[in-house]
Amino acid sequence: MSSESMPPDLAPWLLAYVAEQAQPDEVESWVDRVTNSILTEMPEVGTVEGLPEQVRITVREHWVAFLGDFAQPEQHFHLVEAARRLSVELADRQLPLEMLIRFYRVAQQEVWDYVSELIRALPPGDFDRADLLMYFWNRAGVWLDQSITESVATYEAARSRVLAGAAAQRYESVRAILAAELTDPREASAALGGYPISVHHTAVVLSVGDAEQAGTLESLAAELARRIGAANPLIVKPGGRQLWMWLGTRDQPDLSGLAAAATDLRHESVVVGVGSATPGIAGFVASHREAQGTLRVTAADTEDWLAVYSDVELPVLLGCSPEVDRFMTRQLGPLAGQEEGVQRIRETLTAYLDSGGSAEEAARALVVHRNTIRYRLGQAEEMLGRPITRISPQLAVALRHHDLFHRPGAD
Repeated sequence: MSSESMPPDLAPWLLAYVAEQAQPDEVESWVDRVTNSILTEMPEVGTVEGLPEQVRITVREHWVAFLGDFAQPEQHFHLVEAARRLSVELADRQLPLEMLIRFYRVAQQEVWDYVSELIRALPPGDFDRADLLMYFWNRAGVWLDQSITESVATYEAARSRVLAGAAAQRYESVRAILAAELTDPREASAALGGYPISVHHTAVVLSVGDAEQAGTLESLAAELARRIGAANPLIVKPGGRQLWMWLGTRDQPDLSGLAAAATDLRHESVVVGVGSATPGIAGFVASHREAQGTLRVTAADTEDWLAVYSDVELPVLLGCSPEVDRFMTRQLGPLAGQEEGVQRIRETLTAYLDSGGSAEEAARALVVHRNTIRYRLGQAEEMLGRPITRISPQLAVALRHHDLFHRPGAD
């Protein structure tokens, strides 16, 4: 790119200045000045092996390249190779981007101080000192701004490669654990970047209807972990529409907060299955399988978009097979129908059972009058051919199975 053109009367002075400053001793004097300033302002740089020398090399290449362009009629910036190597090195070492930006900000301040000193020390001459000041500042400003922009882009590209590699390695390690190919707890923890294996593991599986929206799952996973009170969750992206998460806690976590989360965190077309908290590497595997099973009985288009394994354990274990469906049909009889009126009776009977046999509690849950509950329960007795008080556990299981696997719209 080009900056403001050089004022014609500055050309002789600039050519002489560049020739003088390009001498090896003068270059090293400038490099010492800027590098020492960086190391003074950023003492943490000195604790990273090899980094001070990389900074010094980058300062030298920047200054030599800047001088080579300084006296040209138009400025043409290019990021020096040492700056690219420095950006990649910081990303590879997982050092923060802020460190890279601070390098340039400290150098920038040193440039401004240097230019001010240079202008003050100049003897009277044939050109306007203000012109030189503005020319120097414009050229240096463009060089530094473009250096920051391209260095940040280089850092972020390298960082993305590092993270993608780490994510792929983490997924392969998880896959090996789930397949019982990696069974030693210490090796597993090391392969997962230090995630503890001896704790209780609560697995969470999130799925979205459209694979292109899978990127939204990570923020939801982080919020669910926060609601449960688990720090540093292990998050794995297996590809496709799912995201896997494990919450490692010393004790069994309190999952009661997820009921509220299901109300105010609901995402369109997202379903979530949560396994039970189980310790050790075997628990890591078992909880994930539970979460996957729980996911199969959730529905994105209902309030049941998030489910905890302990609440649906028996239906998940039974699954949905022709044998289980025949069991359900025998137990429900006419109550297995899909008519709207039959659905309301089933819903009422389920609420009645969930409330421990209280018509008043069922009425509050369904937001209807208790007499409506009693009327529908009477209809249920007629359809079943026996009193409600004689409802068996098998009927309760059949109702739950129908609600999870055979409700309208269920797969």
